[in-house]
Amino acid sequence: MEQLFYYLKVSWFSVKRAPLPYMLTVLILSLGLGVFFSNATFYYRINSDPLPAKSDKLFFPMMLLVPYQCSNCKPPSVLSYSNIAKLNASDIPSAKAAMYSAGGYLRLNSEQAPTPVNVRITQRDFFSMFDVPMLHGSIWPDNQARDEVLLSKATAEKLFGRTNVTGQQVLLDDRLFTVIGVLDQWQMLPRLYDAFNRNYLNPTEDIYLPLESGYDYNYLSNTNSSTFEDADYRKLATDGRTKAIHQLQYWVQLDTLAQQNAYRQFMANLVADEKAAGRHPSAEANQLVMMRDIVSYFDGESGDIKAFAIVTLLFLLVCVFNASHLSLNRYLSNQYEFSLRRALGANRSQLQVQLLVDMGLMSTFTLTGAAIIAYGGIKLMNYLWPANSLFASWDLQLMLALAALTLLCSYLVTLYPSLRASFGSLNKQLKE
Repeated sequence: MEQLFYYLKVSWFSVKRAPLPYMLTVLILSLGLGVFFSNATFYYRINSDPLPAKSDKLFFPMMLLVPYQCSNCKPPSVLSYSNIAKLNASDIPSAKAAMYSAGGYLRLNSEQAPTPVNVRITQRDFFSMFDVPMLHGSIWPDNQARDEVLLSKATAEKLFGRTNVTGQQVLLDDRLFTVIGVLDQWQMLPRLYDAFNRNYLNPTEDIYLPLESGYDYNYLSNTNSSTFEDADYRKLATDGRTKAIHQLQYWVQLDTLAQQNAYRQFMANLVADEKAAGRHPSAEANQLVMMRDIVSYFDGESGDIKAFAIVTLLFLLVCVFNASHLSLNRYLSNQYEFSLRRALGANRSQLQVQLLVDMGLMSTFTLTGAAIIAYGGIKLMNYLWPANSLFASWDLQLMLALAALTLLCSYLVTLYPSLRASFGSLNKQLKE
Protein backbone atom coordinates (compact mmCIF):
# COMPACT_ATOMS: atom_id res chain seq x y z
CA MET A 1 0.00 0.00 0.00
CA GLU A 2 2.88 2.35 0.79
CA GLN A 3 4.32 1.69 -2.65
CA LEU A 4 0.96 2.51 -4.26
CA PHE A 5 0.80 5.85 -2.45
CA TYR A 6 4.31 6.56 -3.67
CA TYR A 7 3.30 5.86 -7.27
CA LEU A 8 0.24 8.12 -6.87
CA LYS A 9 2.45 10.88 -5.45
CA VAL A 10 4.80 10.60 -8.43
CA SER A 11 1.85 10.67 -10.86
CA TRP A 12 0.33 13.73 -9.20
CA PHE A 13 3.70 15.49 -9.26
CA SER A 14 3.89 14.79 -13.00
CA VAL A 15 0.42 16.29 -13.47
CA LYS A 16 1.28 19.45 -11.55
CA ARG A 17 4.50 19.92 -13.49
CA ALA A 18 2.63 20.11 -16.83
CA PRO A 19 -1.06 20.63 -16.01
CA LEU A 20 -2.19 22.13 -19.33
CA PRO A 21 -1.20 19.19 -21.60
CA TYR A 22 -2.60 16.76 -19.06
CA MET A 23 -5.92 18.63 -18.76
CA LEU A 24 -6.15 18.86 -22.55
CA THR A 25 -5.60 15.11 -22.86
CA VAL A 26 -8.31 14.39 -20.28
CA LEU A 27 -10.68 16.90 -21.91
CA ILE A 28 -10.35 15.41 -25.40
CA LEU A 29 -10.80 11.88 -24.11
CA SER A 30 -13.74 12.90 -21.91
CA LEU A 31 -15.42 14.63 -24.85
CA GLY A 32 -15.14 11.57 -27.07
CA LEU A 33 -16.33 9.20 -24.35
CA GLY A 34 -19.12 11.54 -23.18
CA VAL A 35 -20.61 11.88 -26.66
CA PHE A 36 -20.32 8.14 -27.13
CA PHE A 37 -21.84 7.44 -23.68
CA SER A 38 -24.91 9.59 -24.37
CA ASN A 39 -25.63 7.78 -27.63
CA ALA A 40 -24.76 4.38 -26.17
CA THR A 41 -27.36 4.91 -23.44
CA PHE A 42 -30.19 5.19 -25.96
CA TYR A 43 -28.81 2.43 -28.18
CA TYR A 44 -28.44 0.08 -25.21
CA ARG A 45 -31.96 0.76 -23.92
CA ILE A 46 -33.68 0.48 -27.28
CA ASN A 47 -31.93 -2.81 -28.09
CA SER A 48 -32.21 -4.37 -24.63
CA ASP A 49 -34.34 -7.42 -23.85
CA PRO A 50 -37.19 -6.36 -21.52
CA LEU A 51 -38.02 -9.98 -20.57
CA PRO A 52 -34.76 -11.97 -20.72
CA ALA A 53 -36.25 -14.89 -18.76
CA LYS A 54 -39.05 -15.52 -21.28
CA SER A 55 -38.37 -13.57 -24.49
CA ASP A 56 -37.66 -16.88 -26.25
CA LYS A 57 -41.04 -18.25 -25.12
CA LEU A 58 -43.33 -15.47 -26.35
CA PHE A 59 -44.38 -15.64 -30.01
CA PHE A 60 -46.34 -13.52 -32.44
CA PRO A 61 -48.32 -15.79 -34.83
CA MET A 62 -49.34 -14.42 -38.23
CA MET A 63 -51.19 -16.08 -41.10
CA LEU A 64 -52.10 -14.96 -44.61
CA LEU A 65 -55.83 -15.34 -44.03
CA VAL A 66 -57.01 -12.91 -46.71
CA PRO A 67 -59.83 -13.38 -49.25
CA TYR A 68 -57.66 -12.86 -52.35
CA GLN A 69 -54.88 -14.60 -54.23
CA CYS A 70 -51.42 -13.39 -53.26
CA SER A 71 -48.04 -14.91 -54.02
CA ASN A 72 -44.85 -14.05 -52.12
CA CYS A 73 -46.83 -11.90 -49.68
CA LYS A 74 -46.03 -11.43 -46.02
CA PRO A 75 -48.96 -12.09 -43.72
CA PRO A 76 -50.63 -8.98 -42.30
CA SER A 77 -49.32 -7.80 -38.95
CA VAL A 78 -52.83 -7.71 -37.48
CA LEU A 79 -55.67 -10.22 -37.56
CA SER A 80 -59.45 -10.05 -37.50
CA TYR A 81 -61.67 -10.99 -34.58
CA SER A 82 -62.74 -14.21 -36.35
CA ASN A 83 -59.09 -15.12 -37.02
CA ILE A 84 -58.29 -14.69 -33.34
CA ALA A 85 -61.26 -16.85 -32.37
CA LYS A 86 -59.87 -19.67 -34.52
CA LEU A 87 -56.37 -19.30 -33.04
CA ASN A 88 -57.83 -19.21 -29.55
CA ALA A 89 -59.35 -22.66 -30.13
CA SER A 90 -55.93 -24.23 -29.49
CA ASP A 91 -54.99 -25.23 -25.94
CA ILE A 92 -51.32 -25.69 -26.85
CA PRO A 93 -50.10 -22.28 -25.55
CA SER A 94 -49.50 -21.80 -21.83
CA ALA A 95 -51.02 -18.32 -22.20
CA LYS A 96 -52.52 -16.29 -25.03
CA ALA A 97 -53.84 -12.77 -25.46
CA ALA A 98 -55.26 -10.65 -28.26
CA MET A 99 -54.87 -6.90 -27.97
CA TYR A 100 -54.86 -3.50 -29.60
CA SER A 101 -54.51 0.11 -28.50
CA ALA A 102 -57.02 2.95 -28.67
CA GLY A 103 -57.46 6.46 -27.40
CA GLY A 104 -60.02 7.77 -24.94
CA TYR A 105 -60.88 10.48 -22.44
CA LEU A 106 -60.92 9.80 -18.71
CA ARG A 107 -62.36 11.74 -15.79
CA LEU A 108 -63.93 11.17 -12.39
CA ASN A 109 -67.27 12.84 -13.05
CA SER A 110 -69.09 14.92 -15.61
CA GLU A 111 -68.02 18.20 -13.96
CA GLN A 112 -64.32 17.44 -14.36
CA ALA A 113 -62.42 18.26 -17.56
CA PRO A 114 -61.60 15.05 -19.48
CA THR A 115 -57.98 13.89 -19.77
CA PRO A 116 -56.79 12.12 -22.93
CA VAL A 117 -55.47 8.61 -22.17
CA ASN A 118 -53.97 5.69 -24.07
CA VAL A 119 -56.02 2.52 -23.66
CA ARG A 120 -54.72 -1.04 -24.00
CA ILE A 121 -57.65 -3.29 -24.91
CA THR A 122 -56.64 -6.85 -24.20
CA GLN A 123 -57.32 -10.16 -22.45
CA ARG A 124 -56.39 -11.36 -18.99
CA ASP A 125 -53.29 -13.41 -19.95
CA PHE A 126 -51.60 -10.21 -21.13
CA PHE A 127 -50.57 -9.41 -17.55
CA SER A 128 -48.96 -12.77 -16.81
CA MET A 129 -47.28 -13.08 -20.20
CA PHE A 130 -45.51 -9.73 -19.96
CA ASP A 131 -44.87 -9.81 -16.19
CA VAL A 132 -47.05 -6.80 -15.43
CA PRO A 133 -46.88 -6.14 -11.64
CA MET A 134 -50.06 -5.43 -9.65
CA LEU A 135 -50.07 -2.90 -6.81
CA HIS A 136 -53.71 -3.12 -5.73
CA GLY A 137 -56.67 -5.29 -6.69
CA SER A 138 -56.63 -7.97 -9.37
CA ILE A 139 -57.21 -8.53 -13.07
CA TRP A 140 -60.41 -9.78 -14.66
CA PRO A 141 -61.30 -13.39 -13.78
CA ASP A 142 -62.10 -14.24 -17.42
CA ASN A 143 -62.19 -12.73 -20.91
CA GLN A 144 -65.86 -11.75 -20.91
CA ALA A 145 -67.08 -8.18 -21.46
CA ARG A 146 -66.99 -6.20 -18.23
CA ASP A 147 -67.37 -2.56 -17.27
CA GLU A 148 -64.18 -2.90 -15.25
CA VAL A 149 -60.79 -1.34 -15.89
CA LEU A 150 -57.27 -1.36 -14.53
CA LEU A 151 -55.27 1.84 -14.13
CA SER A 152 -51.57 2.48 -14.26
CA LYS A 153 -50.04 3.79 -11.05
CA ALA A 154 -49.38 7.21 -12.59
CA THR A 155 -52.96 7.49 -13.85
CA ALA A 156 -54.42 6.57 -10.45
CA GLU A 157 -52.22 9.16 -8.72
CA LYS A 158 -53.10 11.82 -11.27
CA LEU A 159 -56.83 11.14 -11.14
CA PHE A 160 -57.36 10.36 -7.45
CA GLY A 161 -54.21 11.57 -5.74
CA ARG A 162 -53.55 8.05 -4.40
CA THR A 163 -53.11 4.49 -5.69
CA ASN A 164 -55.45 2.32 -3.60
CA VAL A 165 -58.61 3.13 -5.58
CA THR A 166 -60.07 -0.32 -6.20
CA GLY A 167 -63.85 -0.17 -6.22
CA GLN A 168 -63.89 3.48 -7.32
CA GLN A 169 -65.67 4.50 -10.51
CA VAL A 170 -64.40 6.54 -13.44
CA LEU A 171 -65.88 7.92 -16.64
CA LEU A 172 -64.13 6.65 -19.77
CA ASP A 173 -65.64 8.47 -22.75
CA ASP A 174 -68.66 9.20 -20.55
CA ARG A 175 -69.25 5.52 -19.78
CA LEU A 176 -69.09 4.43 -16.16
CA PHE A 177 -66.42 1.84 -15.31
CA THR A 178 -65.31 0.33 -12.00
CA VAL A 179 -61.59 0.24 -11.15
CA ILE A 180 -60.73 -3.32 -10.09
CA GLY A 181 -56.95 -2.96 -9.99
CA VAL A 182 -53.96 -0.61 -10.15
CA LEU A 183 -50.66 -1.63 -11.70
CA ASP A 184 -47.41 -1.11 -9.89
CA GLN A 185 -44.72 1.07 -11.46
CA TRP A 186 -44.15 -0.58 -14.83
CA GLN A 187 -42.57 0.63 -18.03
CA MET A 188 -41.65 -2.13 -20.49
CA LEU A 189 -38.73 -0.83 -22.54
CA PRO A 190 -38.71 -1.41 -25.40
CA ARG A 191 -42.45 -2.10 -25.57
CA LEU A 192 -42.14 -5.18 -27.78
CA TYR A 193 -45.72 -6.37 -27.40
CA ASP A 194 -46.63 -3.57 -29.86
CA ALA A 195 -43.66 -3.43 -32.21
CA PHE A 196 -45.35 -2.60 -35.51
CA ASN A 197 -44.65 0.84 -37.00
CA ARG A 198 -42.07 1.60 -34.23
CA ASN A 199 -44.75 1.64 -31.54
CA TYR A 200 -42.26 -0.18 -29.31
CA LEU A 201 -40.67 3.20 -28.56
CA ASN A 202 -43.87 4.53 -26.94
CA PRO A 203 -44.66 4.47 -23.20
CA THR A 204 -47.01 1.88 -21.75
CA GLU A 205 -50.71 2.65 -21.60
CA ASP A 206 -52.69 4.55 -18.95
CA ILE A 207 -55.74 2.29 -18.70
CA TYR A 208 -56.59 -1.35 -19.54
CA LEU A 209 -59.97 -2.51 -20.83
CA PRO A 210 -61.30 -6.04 -21.60
CA LEU A 211 -61.18 -6.93 -25.29
CA GLU A 212 -64.88 -7.79 -25.51
CA SER A 213 -65.81 -4.49 -23.91
CA GLY A 214 -63.61 -2.68 -26.42
CA TYR A 215 -65.57 -4.26 -29.27
CA ASP A 216 -68.92 -3.71 -27.56
CA TYR A 217 -68.15 0.01 -27.25
CA ASN A 218 -66.65 0.31 -30.77
CA TYR A 219 -63.10 1.29 -29.82
CA LEU A 220 -61.16 1.38 -33.09
CA SER A 221 -57.40 0.76 -33.08
CA ASN A 222 -55.39 3.98 -33.24
CA THR A 223 -52.27 2.33 -34.64
CA ASN A 224 -53.05 -0.19 -37.39
CA SER A 225 -56.33 -1.37 -38.91
CA SER A 226 -57.47 -2.54 -42.34
CA THR A 227 -60.32 -4.39 -43.99
CA PHE A 228 -60.72 -6.60 -47.05
CA GLU A 229 -64.45 -6.15 -47.52
CA ASP A 230 -67.24 -3.64 -47.13
CA ALA A 231 -67.27 -3.12 -43.36
CA ASP A 232 -68.01 -0.21 -41.07
CA TYR A 233 -65.20 0.58 -38.63
CA ARG A 234 -67.70 2.36 -36.40
CA LYS A 235 -69.60 -0.87 -35.86
CA LEU A 236 -67.01 -3.11 -34.21
CA ALA A 237 -69.69 -4.71 -32.03
CA THR A 238 -71.19 -6.24 -35.20
CA ASP A 239 -69.01 -5.83 -38.28
CA GLY A 240 -65.83 -6.07 -36.22
CA ARG A 241 -66.76 -9.52 -34.99
CA THR A 242 -68.19 -10.93 -38.23
CA LYS A 243 -66.28 -9.21 -41.06
CA ALA A 244 -62.62 -8.94 -42.02
CA ILE A 245 -61.68 -5.87 -39.99
CA HIS A 246 -58.06 -6.54 -39.08
CA GLN A 247 -56.75 -4.66 -36.03
CA LEU A 248 -55.82 -7.30 -33.45
CA GLN A 249 -52.31 -8.32 -32.46
CA TYR A 250 -52.01 -11.78 -30.94
CA TRP A 251 -49.38 -13.26 -28.63
CA VAL A 252 -48.93 -16.80 -27.35
CA GLN A 253 -46.59 -18.28 -24.76
CA LEU A 254 -44.94 -21.53 -25.86
CA ASP A 255 -42.60 -22.74 -23.14
CA THR A 256 -41.07 -25.77 -24.84
CA LEU A 257 -39.84 -26.73 -28.28
CA ALA A 258 -42.55 -29.38 -28.45
CA GLN A 259 -45.21 -26.71 -27.88
CA GLN A 260 -43.68 -24.52 -30.57
CA ASN A 261 -43.64 -27.36 -33.13
CA ALA A 262 -47.18 -28.39 -32.19
CA TYR A 263 -48.43 -24.82 -32.58
CA ARG A 264 -46.80 -24.46 -35.99
CA GLN A 265 -48.58 -27.65 -37.05
CA PHE A 266 -51.84 -26.31 -35.62
CA MET A 267 -51.45 -23.14 -37.72
CA ALA A 268 -50.72 -25.20 -40.84
CA ASN A 269 -53.80 -27.34 -40.24
CA LEU A 270 -55.90 -24.21 -39.71
CA VAL A 271 -54.79 -22.74 -43.02
CA ALA A 272 -55.49 -26.04 -44.77
CA ASP A 273 -59.02 -26.09 -43.33
CA GLU A 274 -59.62 -22.50 -44.45
CA LYS A 275 -58.38 -23.23 -47.97
CA ALA A 276 -60.54 -26.37 -48.14
CA ALA A 277 -63.54 -24.22 -47.19
CA GLY A 278 -62.69 -21.86 -50.05
CA ARG A 279 -62.19 -18.81 -47.86
CA HIS A 280 -58.48 -18.08 -48.30
CA PRO A 281 -56.99 -18.93 -51.71
CA SER A 282 -53.43 -17.73 -51.02
CA ALA A 283 -50.60 -20.15 -50.33
CA GLU A 284 -49.58 -20.76 -46.73
CA ALA A 285 -47.29 -18.04 -45.35
CA ASN A 286 -47.44 -18.68 -41.62
CA GLN A 287 -45.03 -16.91 -39.31
CA LEU A 288 -44.31 -17.57 -35.65
CA VAL A 289 -41.98 -14.75 -34.66
CA MET A 290 -40.13 -14.77 -31.35
CA MET A 291 -40.56 -11.62 -29.27
CA ARG A 292 -36.88 -10.68 -29.33
CA ASP A 293 -36.94 -10.81 -33.16
CA ILE A 294 -40.17 -8.88 -33.64
CA VAL A 295 -38.61 -5.44 -34.27
CA SER A 296 -36.30 -6.71 -37.02
CA TYR A 297 -39.18 -8.70 -38.56
CA PHE A 298 -41.22 -5.52 -38.93
CA ASP A 299 -38.16 -3.59 -40.17
CA GLY A 300 -38.68 -1.23 -37.27
CA GLU A 301 -35.04 -0.70 -36.32
CA SER A 302 -34.04 2.93 -36.54
CA GLY A 303 -31.43 3.63 -39.17
CA ASP A 304 -30.83 7.07 -37.66
CA ILE A 305 -29.83 5.59 -34.30
CA LYS A 306 -27.45 3.12 -35.97
CA ALA A 307 -25.90 5.85 -38.12
CA PHE A 308 -25.43 8.12 -35.11
CA ALA A 309 -23.85 5.23 -33.19
CA ILE A 310 -21.30 4.74 -35.96
CA VAL A 311 -20.56 8.47 -36.16
CA THR A 312 -20.03 8.78 -32.40
CA LEU A 313 -17.80 5.69 -32.41
CA LEU A 314 -15.64 7.23 -35.15
CA PHE A 315 -15.54 10.48 -33.16
CA LEU A 316 -14.35 8.53 -30.11
CA LEU A 317 -11.57 6.90 -32.15
CA VAL A 318 -10.43 10.32 -33.37
CA CYS A 319 -10.39 11.60 -29.79
CA VAL A 320 -8.39 8.57 -28.62
CA PHE A 321 -5.84 9.16 -31.41
CA ASN A 322 -5.46 12.85 -30.52
CA ALA A 323 -5.23 12.12 -26.80
CA SER A 324 -2.57 9.50 -27.51
CA HIS A 325 -0.57 12.07 -29.46
CA LEU A 326 -0.76 14.51 -26.52
CA SER A 327 0.22 11.76 -24.12
CA LEU A 328 3.26 10.97 -26.24
CA ASN A 329 4.30 14.62 -26.13
CA ARG A 330 4.03 14.51 -22.33
CA TYR A 331 6.28 11.45 -22.32
CA LEU A 332 8.86 13.17 -24.51
CA SER A 333 9.00 16.09 -22.09
CA ASN A 334 9.40 13.70 -19.13
CA GLN A 335 11.56 11.02 -20.68
CA TYR A 336 14.68 12.16 -18.80
CA GLU A 337 12.92 11.38 -15.53
CA PHE A 338 12.05 7.87 -16.72
CA SER A 339 15.62 7.35 -17.94
CA LEU A 340 17.08 8.51 -14.63
CA ARG A 341 14.85 6.08 -12.71
CA ARG A 342 16.01 3.25 -14.98
CA ALA A 343 19.64 4.27 -14.47
CA LEU A 344 19.10 4.22 -10.70
CA GLY A 345 17.87 0.62 -10.83
CA ALA A 346 14.14 0.69 -11.52
CA ASN A 347 13.22 -2.32 -13.64
CA ARG A 348 10.68 -2.47 -16.44
CA SER A 349 7.92 -3.99 -14.27
CA GLN A 350 8.22 -1.12 -11.76
CA LEU A 351 7.95 1.40 -14.60
CA GLN A 352 4.92 -0.42 -15.94
CA VAL A 353 3.24 -0.29 -12.52
CA GLN A 354 3.95 3.45 -12.37
CA LEU A 355 2.39 3.92 -15.80
CA LEU A 356 -0.62 1.83 -14.78
CA VAL A 357 -1.12 4.12 -11.80
CA ASP A 358 -0.87 7.08 -14.18
CA MET A 359 -3.50 5.44 -16.34
CA GLY A 360 -5.78 4.84 -13.34
CA LEU A 361 -5.52 8.48 -12.30
CA MET A 362 -6.27 9.61 -15.84
CA SER A 363 -9.22 7.19 -16.00
CA THR A 364 -10.71 8.67 -12.83
CA PHE A 365 -10.58 12.22 -14.19
CA THR A 366 -11.75 11.09 -17.63
CA LEU A 367 -14.70 9.06 -16.31
CA THR A 368 -15.87 12.01 -14.22
CA GLY A 369 -15.64 14.38 -17.19
CA ALA A 370 -17.25 11.86 -19.55
CA ALA A 371 -20.17 11.29 -17.17
CA ILE A 372 -20.80 15.05 -16.93
CA ILE A 373 -20.66 15.48 -20.72
CA ALA A 374 -22.84 12.41 -21.27
CA TYR A 375 -25.42 13.69 -18.80
CA GLY A 376 -25.51 17.03 -20.60
CA GLY A 377 -25.78 15.26 -23.96
CA ILE A 378 -28.71 13.17 -22.77
CA LYS A 379 -30.50 16.26 -21.44
CA LEU A 380 -29.98 17.99 -24.78
CA MET A 381 -31.30 15.00 -26.73
CA ASN A 382 -34.33 14.78 -24.42
CA TYR A 383 -35.02 18.45 -25.09
CA LEU A 384 -34.73 18.04 -28.86
CA TRP A 385 -36.53 14.67 -29.01
CA PRO A 386 -38.78 14.34 -25.92
CA ALA A 387 -39.83 10.78 -26.86
CA ASN A 388 -36.26 9.64 -26.17
CA SER A 389 -36.56 10.48 -22.47
CA LEU A 390 -37.92 6.97 -21.80
CA PHE A 391 -34.55 5.53 -22.77
CA ALA A 392 -32.30 7.96 -20.89
CA SER A 393 -31.74 6.11 -17.61
CA TRP A 394 -28.49 4.51 -16.47
CA ASP A 395 -28.19 1.26 -14.53
CA LEU A 396 -25.27 -0.49 -12.84
CA GLN A 397 -24.55 -2.78 -15.78
CA LEU A 398 -24.36 0.14 -18.22
CA MET A 399 -22.18 2.20 -15.88
CA LEU A 400 -19.76 -0.68 -15.38
CA ALA A 401 -19.52 -1.14 -19.14
CA LEU A 402 -18.81 2.56 -19.62
CA ALA A 403 -16.19 2.51 -16.84
CA ALA A 404 -14.51 -0.48 -18.51
CA LEU A 405 -14.48 1.40 -21.84
CA THR A 406 -12.90 4.39 -20.13
CA LEU A 407 -10.14 2.18 -18.73
CA LEU A 408 -9.57 0.64 -22.16
CA CYS A 409 -9.33 4.03 -23.88
CA SER A 410 -7.01 5.37 -21.18
CA TYR A 411 -4.81 2.29 -21.59
CA LEU A 412 -4.68 2.76 -25.37
CA VAL A 413 -3.77 6.43 -24.89
CA THR A 414 -0.81 5.55 -22.62
CA LEU A 415 0.20 2.31 -24.36
CA TYR A 416 2.78 3.65 -26.81
CA PRO A 417 4.40 6.07 -24.31
CA SER A 418 4.69 3.25 -21.76
CA LEU A 419 6.36 0.98 -24.31
CA ARG A 420 8.86 3.67 -25.22
CA ALA A 421 9.54 4.44 -21.56
CA SER A 422 10.10 0.80 -20.62
CA PHE A 423 11.84 -0.65 -23.66
CA GLY A 424 13.67 2.26 -25.26
CA SER A 425 17.45 2.47 -25.33
CA LEU A 426 18.64 3.84 -21.98
CA ASN A 427 21.77 5.46 -23.44
CA LYS A 428 19.74 7.18 -26.13
CA GLN A 429 17.16 8.39 -23.65
CA LEU A 430 19.82 9.85 -21.34
CA LYS A 431 21.47 11.65 -24.25
CA GLU A 432 18.11 13.11 -25.34
